Amino acid sequence: MRIVVLGCGFHGRGVAYEIAAAPGVETVVAADLNPARASRVASKTRGEAAAADLFDPDALDALLAGADLVFNAVGPYHRTARPVVEAAIRNRVPYCDMADDHEAAELLLLDPDWDARARAAGIGVVTGCGIAPGITGMLAKLGCERMARPRRVAARFSWNYSIAYPAAIHHFLRINSGLAPQFVGGALVRPGPFAEPETVRFLAPVGERRVYCTGINDPVSVPRSIPGLEEVTAKGCFHQEEANEFLEAMVRWGWTSYEPVPALGTSPFEALIAYLNSAQGRGRFDIAQEPVPMAIRVEVEGEDNGAPARLVFEGQDETRRGTTAPSAIVALMLARGELGFTGVRAPEGCVPTAGFFRALAAVPDVKLFEIDAKGEARPLAV
Repeated sequence: MRIVVLGCGFHGRGVAYEIAAAPGVETVVAADLNPARASRVASKTRGEAAAADLFDPDALDALLAGADLVFNAVGPYHRTARPVVEAAIRNRVPYCDMADDHEAAELLLLDPDWDARARAAGIGVVTGCGIAPGITGMLAKLGCERMARPRRVAARFSWNYSIAYPAAIHHFLRINSGLAPQFVGGALVRPGPFAEPETVRFLAPVGERRVYCTGINDPVSVPRSIPGLEEVTAKGCFHQEEANEFLEAMVRWGWTSYEPVPALGTSPFEALIAYLNSAQGRGRFDIAQEPVPMAIRVEVEGEDNGAPARLVFEGQDETRRGTTAPSAIVALMLARGELGFTGVRAPEGCVPTAGFFRALAAVPDVKLFEIDAKGEARPLAV
């Protein structure tokens, strides 16, 4: 198989390494706007390197020629999902990504035209295959499969702010800027930025964190993938309270707006991101990380055997593999034709839970747990 990985940043190159190590993969094409970065990744995968501008349709078409799958690892996805999915459809190449913002999910999953076009092209498009969304959606699916009448899904997460990854900060600023939907009462609602805070006690060593409504894919993708649910909510935060205060201040004072300001010569958001990416900005916006892993928690509530039921799952990841491993697992399933669909889906809408979690269990850096009614955790069993 010939797999094109677009984007050789922290997570993109991790996905490339995972895919390159898989049986049946002959060539991984590492593509990046920065040719030197692509070459460094290609030297490790023993594959090919290419320069890639996602907003150049002709260049994308040339890159995708002869590919068995394209993996889009370039964010922010509210800007980058559309051009790459367009190219995948034009070239009839299956598409996979780790998109983690609601705007990309709403674009691809709520507009039926994308599903129809992917079907007409004979390809599968799978969006949101990382840790949150991705593993969170698959845990929701697992819980719903174990319950006669699932009604509510709650996805919660906490993670480290790091100035070393300004793209991740860009993403989290955007999805918390007030546009994010939650699925409540069978419909999408938009409660606004930092709405409905609650305290969640994650497994040690993460512990208690104050989370708030946020804009990952799950409130869009999970109810579309699992019909009959009444509520799907997503709440998250940074581990560091100082980082959450920074996030809230930037949103409150309008720095997440893309509306151009003549005096700035650009939009407030683009000016802020440029500052974060600068040497001066990195010095001012550096916040010490907490020595704890990223944590996810998924609760599924409903009825089983005529009685109220509640299932709780958690996951922890101290490395990037919580994102790169599930992304590679789904991408390879899609490239091998194992998912058996055409159109647009989230992983929970097309990936078998047993095969997914068995593959993920082989990744020692990603720890998944199920928590019983007494609050005792044990390794996830499928």
